[in-house]
Amino acid sequence: MATTTVQIQRRSVQEPWGFRLQGGSDYRMALCIKKVEPGSPSQGHLTPGDIILGIGGRTSQGLTHAQAQNMIRGSGNALLLSLQRGGENFDHIKPKGPIKFSPWKHQQQH
Repeated sequence: MATTTVQIQRRSVQEPWGFRLQGGSDYRMALCIKKVEPGSPSQGHLTPGDIILGIGGRTSQGLTHAQAQNMIRGSGNALLLSLQRGGENFDHIKPKGPIKFSPWKHQQQH
């Protein structure tokens, strides 16, 4: 999987970066990008599933979700992220065909 560094710029600290962070050491999973808002400063730079290896030139290994959020919030108007592209993003997987078990159907039969 490819690693890359991206720098994202925004006009002011009041403007949101436009991405949703997922994971952290407190969740026992890597920090990664969950969602990118269309039209945001992050669009075109980040992709859902990107794993965050570093924030502002510092490693993100061992950071809790809140620690990573605070580093991102404290970055001013320029955010430097080291990323591993091609992380696991399973949002596109949806069941195909009929659902084989539904608790509501089961309750109605009794």
